Amino acid sequence: MKKYISFLLGAFLLFSAALANAIDPPTKKQKALSESFGYEIPSNTYRKAVYQSDDRTKVFIDFSEIPVNLKSIQVLNSHGDVFVNKSVYELPVNSLYEIDLTNFPANDLVLEIQTFTDSRFIQLGSRD
Repeated sequence: MKKYISFLLGAFLLFSAALANAIDPPTKKQKALSESFGYEIPSNTYRKAVYQSDDRTKVFIDFSEIPVNLKSIQVLNSHGDVFVNKSVYELPVNSLYEIDLTNFPANDLVLEIQTFTDSRFIQLGSRD
């Protein structure tokens, strides 16, 4: 009797899985995401991890707010000139990283957060 119930349960699960895949086959993007880390990280997740001081001279990046390991951090302007390029993959995942912006132009700065799979850009507020 147990074998019969196990067989029926297994057949039902296989049939359900086949039916689910037939109705909504995975797209290439879904396959790529499932092969990387299983979900897509929204851009606002990165934005929530970045804070600026009130006078806009310092930027703080809270690694614990980003659900993947970071590779590097860059500060650049809209022309692509790089002012800071720091490798941060060796830092702990609960780090709070600080960047001093006083030696750079007062506006037009962009923070690039690079993971091992993608890169996100965050416009920094000007010091005007």
